[in-house]
Amino acid sequence: MKDNKEKQNKSENIELSEEDKIAFVKAMKIGYYKEFHKQGLITDQQLEMLIAMQDRTDISQTA
Repeated sequence: MKDNKEKQNKSENIELSEEDKIAFVKAMKIGYYKEFHKQGLITDQQLEMLIAMQDRTDISQTA
């Protein structure tokens, strides 16, 4: 039983490719932008612009 607890307490490292890291950060940013919009901190137009900027950033990083 002690061995099971030790295994559960060990933290596992997750390895992500650079492409996956970029996609994760992009998704997080868009999530923050949508939350700001939901709270009324940014307008519809600002939300659209910020999301479009993320799309352009994604393209420039893969080129």
